[in-house]
Amino acid sequence: MHQQKNNQIINCSSFNDSPTHCQLSPTCKGWGCRFLTTPIEEIPVTVQEKAKLFSKVYREAKRKGVLECPHYRSMFIDEVLENIGIN
Repeated sequence: MHQQKNNQIINCSSFNDSPTHCQLSPTCKGWGCRFLTTPIEEIPVTVQEKAKLFSKVYREAKRKGVLECPHYRSMFIDEVLENIGIN
């Protein structure tokens, strides 16, 4: 199963032909990878809450093999967390 997920990541990265390829949807950047779907159940306010959510998303990325993608940067998670709540 793990190898199958890695193959999906490799295939996806080979089709990355635009800046929006990794977005969750056309209107949602998401966590910087279409395979990361960790929901935000509550808007994190404190540094500790943001760190907890970062860890949750990072664990998902590691489990799914997203960290192996040459286009993925964990800084995407930080960017999302910095912009939460900004209208």
